[in-house]
Amino acid sequence: MRTLLLGLGLYFLANIQLFAQCQGRTAFHSRLQGITATGFDSLALVRQRQNLEGWLSDYQKCYPVADSNYVSALNELARVHYYFAYSFNTDIAPAIVCSQRVIDAYAHPNLTLKNSDLVLANYRQGVYYDYDNAAEKSILALSKAIELGKDQPQASQSLNSAYPYVIGHYRMVGDYDRALNYAEEGEKVALRVGDDVITSKLLVQKSQVLAELGRLPEARQTLERAIALILQFPEHHRTLSGEERMLGGILYDMGQLDESLSHYHLAYAMAKKNNNENLSDYATSLGAAYLDMGNDAKAQNYFQEALRINKSKSSKSILLDYMALLQRKRKNFERALNYHQQGLNALSIGFDQTSVASLPAARLIRLASHRDYFLSIVQDKADTWLDYARHTGDDRVKLKHALRTYMLADSLIDLMRRDHTGEGTKLHWRSKARTTYERAIQTCYLLNDPVAALHFFEKSRAVLLNDQLNEHTAEAKLNAQQKTEEQKLRQATRNLEKLLTDETLSDTSLTRLRGELLAMMEEQDAFIDRLEKTNPRYFYARYDNRVPGLSAIRQKLIDGQAKKSAAFLSYFVGDSAVYGICVSPERITFQQLNREKYWNYLNEMNRLLISREAQNGHFPDYLKAAYGLYQVLVEPFELEAHTKLIISPDGPLIPFAALSLSPTKPNYLVLHHAISYTYSAGFLERAPRQAEGWWPSSRTFLGMAPVDFAPDLKQVSLTQSDQSLDNVSKEFFFAKNLVKTAASRGAFLKQAPRHRVVQLFTHATADSSRVEPKLYFADSLLRLSEVPGTPFLTQLMVLSACRTGIGQNQRGEGVFSLARGFAAVGIPSTLTTLWSVEDKPTYRLTELFHQNVSRGLSLDEALQNAQRAWLADADPEDQLPYAWAGLVLIGQAEPVCQKHYAGIWIVGGILLLGLGVLVFWNKRRNWLSSFATLRDSP
Repeated sequence: MRTLLLGLGLYFLANIQLFAQCQGRTAFHSRLQGITATGFDSLALVRQRQNLEGWLSDYQKCYPVADSNYVSALNELARVHYYFAYSFNTDIAPAIVCSQRVIDAYAHPNLTLKNSDLVLANYRQGVYYDYDNAAEKSILALSKAIELGKDQPQASQSLNSAYPYVIGHYRMVGDYDRALNYAEEGEKVALRVGDDVITSKLLVQKSQVLAELGRLPEARQTLERAIALILQFPEHHRTLSGEERMLGGILYDMGQLDESLSHYHLAYAMAKKNNNENLSDYATSLGAAYLDMGNDAKAQNYFQEALRINKSKSSKSILLDYMALLQRKRKNFERALNYHQQGLNALSIGFDQTSVASLPAARLIRLASHRDYFLSIVQDKADTWLDYARHTGDDRVKLKHALRTYMLADSLIDLMRRDHTGEGTKLHWRSKARTTYERAIQTCYLLNDPVAALHFFEKSRAVLLNDQLNEHTAEAKLNAQQKTEEQKLRQATRNLEKLLTDETLSDTSLTRLRGELLAMMEEQDAFIDRLEKTNPRYFYARYDNRVPGLSAIRQKLIDGQAKKSAAFLSYFVGDSAVYGICVSPERITFQQLNREKYWNYLNEMNRLLISREAQNGHFPDYLKAAYGLYQVLVEPFELEAHTKLIISPDGPLIPFAALSLSPTKPNYLVLHHAISYTYSAGFLERAPRQAEGWWPSSRTFLGMAPVDFAPDLKQVSLTQSDQSLDNVSKEFFFAKNLVKTAASRGAFLKQAPRHRVVQLFTHATADSSRVEPKLYFADSLLRLSEVPGTPFLTQLMVLSACRTGIGQNQRGEGVFSLARGFAAVGIPSTLTTLWSVEDKPTYRLTELFHQNVSRGLSLDEALQNAQRAWLADADPEDQLPYAWAGLVLIGQAEPVCQKHYAGIWIVGGILLLGLGVLVFWNKRRNWLSSFATLRDSP
């Protein structure tokens, strides 16, 4: 006991002495300011690091609970470690560790800590990770800084530095949607704090992103605002040459060539005056502008000047490509191909073949650090081969060279697609690749190669939809080990790719890094191959970019059509030609169709199709247009009667059922063929019908009819829709109807994913404007983007609404509509409308369709029979296509459900049998009891 008391006494005495030696927080703060006030030369860095470490040690002894002084010192020590690593090429890890200690200090509530220090720690940690080539961790930390600080004025300095990093990252990887969101957010923050310099920088980045997305007028306006701000600060005028050149490029793309040329000249003069190290890029831009204006002599002069002063390999590759385009224009095809080849060799991927017939191997294209440059050169080289072939009488050898080169461009597009996440971004890349696919299809046509053409048809089609389907149907998650391995491989690959962008590397270093990158990619490929076997759902969702070939289409899309003759019709509508491919079990036909007639007849038919008055008053004109389109789109393929048609359209969705086989009397295509649509053959493959077991895994039928709508929705009542819904639901066991106020948005989101068939009688808006499609319920509306991403068990969605199938037409992506939104969550079949269909025909056609479905017919035949029945019974005025042809089936056509489920009958039979046995046993027991009583009675 005496020893214990003595020890406690000594402990308290020591602490009293320690506290007596401790300075106050104010004194510590002054000492810290003195340490951080020194410079960052080599000797000062060493002293600062030692002094900060000593300060932190002393401070923690006196004040063990973290406060603002403590985290400020840690942030400064992290920065010193960063400068130390940068100056002496040492490990960056100490800086990352220090910043993490700051972040950890905020794990528990502490009123003495300032949120601005946490924002600063996350921002700087993002910078440290960026220095370490850890892109994913860098963006995670920077994004966290932005999230924490965007509503804190005191954190504005950190935010203003974080936004450009994040915007630059997403722009570099091609995710323009995210880049634009951050640019607009950062602009608001900079304007709020009144920092015009940062605002101008963010506006420049925003303009770059808008230009990449093709929103050129907005890009121009944004950039002109940035230039006006920069002009207020003479010390920043050196950057104006870049902005003026960028403005010239935007104007060039807008077709305002004279104004573009003026800005290019101004930019070139500024860059030359300031001895800009990228002066050759300015000369190249001028040469490209003169080339497009037809002044070949001036174009060549500026290209030669750019080549003379060039200092960058990547810039040289694009310059050589422009020189190739000049020679191609002059019909000097061999010289053009040589320039293309030199451009490929300049891209530092270890490819140095001089033969114009040579192309980099598929594995080498993965080494390209500037993949956009690589894609441009490959596309242009393919176009040169095609033009050369056309110039020499469609020489087949040259055509085959063109096809090989287009295939390489396609592989590169696939590689780039993996890095793009935003919907607008993916649309941008699909649109950018569209011309390549059209020229590739033209090459296939000249070679009479329908199989290769089918590949490009599919790749030009619904790649975005397939991406969405893959994301939504990836139910299986990676386990912890797989996730760690995937992230490790991805990060290591990106680090090596970033190192390869350094144009100062020696040949030895380049060779070493290329070898390391290829080895890492091979390891990544092996990991992906293992995933295909161990986790196939994730593999198909994340990595599979294959499209079905001819044999797959025949087997899965043709032979499976209820053993009836079927044909897959796919179309490609290009800027210069229209092509069609017809695949049947016996043959494949590839045709170039009349583009001028296609558009003339389509425009006339559309004008008359969606108005009862116009169609009734000009019906002979309608028949001529409908017959003309039949001649252009269907007749060339010589289809057998009663062949089921699976149509993959390109561009506007045409109601093929309303085409006529006669120009003078209505002989509609629906009378001869059952018709369904698909976004692509790949869509049918990725959205298969889920087979039912002996017992149904989902509920049978959900019907919704709001009838009346909330006043603020401003929608007219749909009278009698509830009665039609009642008629439809009688075709199903265990149907559930939600009408009037029960047909709410929340009820749909909760109930719809669990039912096999969903029927909606409501309003919708989905037209060709930029307004997002909407679906209306009793209480509120549902936007396309709000359709839940969780997989639906629904196998058939029926949208008996106004204009649910017509949406904004994006080049290469088909029609964006509510039907497409449901397809993106894995619903394989949708019956939808193309225009504002009237109530009476909508209700009756929907009832007839469901009657046919309940009889076990395939969905395309169910719709065909419903439309035939309508035509047979309707009054002449209601036989107009306006009344009945707006209903179309998109997706799988196989039977979706029947009235009778085998599982229900089996269980019911067992229950009835058991009940019968029970009744019999009970009666037998009563009979035996009665018999025994009679036997024992006297």
